[in-house]
Amino acid sequence: MTMADLYPPKDGIAPARTIVESYPYHDASGNLLFETVRYYPKDFTQRQPDGKGEWSWNLKGVGRVLYRLPELIKSIAKQHPVYLVEGEKDVAIMVEHGFCATCNPMGAGKWKDSYTETLRGADVLIIADKDKAGRDHAQLVAGKLAGTAKRGRITELPDVEGKPVKDASDYFAAGGTVEDLIVL
Repeated sequence: MTMADLYPPKDGIAPARTIVESYPYHDASGNLLFETVRYYPKDFTQRQPDGKGEWSWNLKGVGRVLYRLPELIKSIAKQHPVYLVEGEKDVAIMVEHGFCATCNPMGAGKWKDSYTETLRGADVLIIADKDKAGRDHAQLVAGKLAGTAKRGRITELPDVEGKPVKDASDYFAAGGTVEDLIVL
């Protein structure tokens, strides 16, 4: 990015919205239910397969599940801890570093009771984003998991060597290590 990217365009034309990543959500059997699509400039939408090889850009009639549900179910069965983060990008970085991680679709404040049931008996570590929405979401989820999960804890990731850290992506980008995260 350049400094110019931080300001509105001088000609009044907004930058084109382009897809950066898509995050598939599957049911317990591995069938694709929907995707969350990330754009640049930062924005998100959801889409579902239309059955004709294209997409319907809505979630009408689609059940919501936790991200990476099939892998999550296997990890819970093996009694591996589950790291719950706020978004798919953070899930990806956690998985890349060897953790079982998940998030709920559509971000902070969108927790459903069915997600709580999915985590029944799981050892859950909630990594709160360091902002009001992230902290509120972590508290909401922890309250919902009380009495259902085997154990639930909330933490925020520390800054690393003077570099500010808001979430798991920031933590690893700043040089945070797997070993230090496990100690937390």
